[in-house]
Amino acid sequence: VNISGRKGREFAGRLPATVGGAVLGLGTASEDTRRGTMAGLTILERTPEGAAVRGGVEDNFALRGSNSGVDHRTKASTMLVSHETGLVVYSSSEGVCVKDSRNGAYNVVFEAKMKHTVGLDVSPLGSFLVTYQRPNKDEPDAKNLKVFRIGSDEIGEDGEPAPCFSQPQKQASQDAWPLYQFDKDEEHLYRAVANEVHAIKTSDFAGGIAKKLRAKGLNCFAISGGSEPKIAVYCPEAKGAPGCVQIFDVKHDFSSAAKSNPTPSARRSFYRSSRAKLLWNSTGTSLLGWAFSDVDATNQNYFGEQSLHFLSSDGEREQLVELKDGPIHDVKWAPNGQHFVAVHGFMPAKATLFDKKCKPIYDFGSGPRNTVEWSPFSRFLIIGGVGNLPGDIEFFDKKADGKCKAMGKVRAACTVGCQWAPDGRHLLTSTTSPRLRVDNGFKVFHYNGDLVHEAKHEVLLQVEFGPSQAGDFEDRPASPERVKRGLQQA
Repeated sequence: VNISGRKGREFAGRLPATVGGAVLGLGTASEDTRRGTMAGLTILERTPEGAAVRGGVEDNFALRGSNSGVDHRTKASTMLVSHETGLVVYSSSEGVCVKDSRNGAYNVVFEAKMKHTVGLDVSPLGSFLVTYQRPNKDEPDAKNLKVFRIGSDEIGEDGEPAPCFSQPQKQASQDAWPLYQFDKDEEHLYRAVANEVHAIKTSDFAGGIAKKLRAKGLNCFAISGGSEPKIAVYCPEAKGAPGCVQIFDVKHDFSSAAKSNPTPSARRSFYRSSRAKLLWNSTGTSLLGWAFSDVDATNQNYFGEQSLHFLSSDGEREQLVELKDGPIHDVKWAPNGQHFVAVHGFMPAKATLFDKKCKPIYDFGSGPRNTVEWSPFSRFLIIGGVGNLPGDIEFFDKKADGKCKAMGKVRAACTVGCQWAPDGRHLLTSTTSPRLRVDNGFKVFHYNGDLVHEAKHEVLLQVEFGPSQAGDFEDRPASPERVKRGLQQA
């Protein structure tokens, strides 16, 4: 199982042109195309034949290099797109390859022959690549979890790039990935071991553990962003004691002493939890602890019980987030860290917008939905029902006062995933294998629901917008005419 993962033209009422089985953009270029917002976008797709790059509207979303007669696909069984760094990482049976998309040329910046690589991650500044290979039963002590310095010319005895750090790792689940985390300046690498989080200096991997944080019963941790990074740790309930989420200061609470028990700046305890997801906002001032229990004490949900907990990093506020009875389908912070949306409750599920102090400020109502996605500028968002739901997607514009204005609604049947473009004005929806083995393909919509492009595939494994450079796009409000048309077509 791959565990990598960790960011047009107007519809004028005419029928779209079709080329090579794909529905293309229409006749004249729209306002967005003239301003270049869609022209600078690319789409990365992965099929059984390999991974390829598609152009934007001005290229009719054609495959790059398709007219040259040369196969420009990269062999890939896994593809990781790092929007923060502009790097794209591919792994295949032959090895691992990293390409830099920032100049548009997708030049190779790292290559290594590595078999059975299923886990990929890139550090915040793009200096380090983390890889995980499936354990080999014939070599139980082999170091299969590795860290490489991208751009290093250090070569190992096998003639391949030498890792700057490595260790044996028997298991690495998708929920626990990535196993290594970095602070925003990449000064330290952090890893969890029994009851401790270890920090290792990236400038001196050979020096071993530089400092550590002790947390009895540690299950998972998360490093925040922001100017003063924090670390959140989760410990599940055990022997009658409740589970808890604690927040510590990365700079001051780690210690090189053998025994150190710092006092957390924030803490929240709760029962009925065996695992959790820790979700920081982008500024590191607020944390959401999404707790899971394998057993529902009320016997209402076969898949167990869930709860959502809010903590401010300074300890001034910690509380249970009041939600509708039933499962929590999705929770997402806005990229600017000022708001979050939770989709919650038995179907029809509710969706609620909260501010950074966990105060509910807008109710989106109820419907068949299980997904929320924010645009990169935190202006637009969609709430939809993907997977086993009909595929209804609603587009909203979040105003300064917290209220959200509907901009359009579409039904993208059989959608299993969706993603905003880096320009914050287009949405990509996809139907991919192996989740669905029929009707594979992707669609691109404007922020009001107008269809810009549709492409169909026999088998599509993965599709994402390509990375863009900071400053390529600017935040702009919605066009009243476009919103009016979207609401009329909804």
